[in-house]
Amino acid sequence: MEDFSKKVSVVVPVYNCEEYLDRCVQSIVDQTYCRLEIILVDDGSEDRGGEKCDEWKHRDARIKVIHRENGGLSAARNSGIEASTGDYLLFVDSDDWIHRDMVLSMIAYSDRADIVCCGMFRATDTDRIPIKWFTEAGAYSGEEAMDLLINRREFTSHIPKNIFARELFNTIRFPEGKIYEDIRIFHKVLMLAEQVYIIPESYYFYYVREDSITNTVALKNRLEWYYALQERAKDLEHKKAQYQEKLKAQRAVVIALAIVQVSYTDEEKVIYTRDLREIRHFLKAKGTHRAVWKYATRVQYIYYCEDLFLFCK
Repeated sequence: MEDFSKKVSVVVPVYNCEEYLDRCVQSIVDQTYCRLEIILVDDGSEDRGGEKCDEWKHRDARIKVIHRENGGLSAARNSGIEASTGDYLLFVDSDDWIHRDMVLSMIAYSDRADIVCCGMFRATDTDRIPIKWFTEAGAYSGEEAMDLLINRREFTSHIPKNIFARELFNTIRFPEGKIYEDIRIFHKVLMLAEQVYIIPESYYFYYVREDSITNTVALKNRLEWYYALQERAKDLEHKKAQYQEKLKAQRAVVIALAIVQVSYTDEEKVIYTRDLREIRHFLKAKGTHRAVWKYATRVQYIYYCEDLFLFCK
């Protein structure tokens, strides 16, 4: 019989999102699994987000509120982790929301795994597009799950689609002052996990905002993505050699798309001169070329070649 006595701490970073916050919190409060601790972290909101957090606290005894100076998404999540008392952690971004059965459906498998993962919906104001990475439920060892992540098949690094055993975060925190924080830590969590359980159903609604930081197509953001993958490669350098080749191909494709697709100013060229010089050497290396040829798609390989041409020019 399933054990539904476990407490789940739901951490919601809140910053300038008052128009979305009620939808998000309501979806958590309405969960069919009731043993929740809901932690709203007001990260120095300049709108009414902080006030709305306090209003929700008075409406539901399971809600606790943390008010802190603005430090970014990672810092807010870290504050939530440190304040949590649950057996499991679930992270929900304040402009997203979750299906009412998400926690109940996922906690049912928590006796089999340290991490339970589900699918997502890519949501706009008019559409709900299911992203089903998984065709069927299944259990994987932490090492097998790492293979899926690096192969970019069943896993992405998106943190909120998972429920994590709280003990996995005893020594791990999100990198503060960085973006693409999920890429920087998800592999670290997998290295600590003994078992990962995947369910194919989509329970998390990822709301696509054009003004979000990671959706903003800018050279700076693409460089952050590149360096996040570089950090992952360094962390995994003692693992399988194939990981390094695949991550090398991913980094080359990410930055190639940036150079080909992103328009950047002369001022940015000056600011990022050192970065672009380093990337030029990386892209021109024979090992990079071999990795892209072997592991990238045909279209990605073409972008990579166009990038090399532009750099040489």
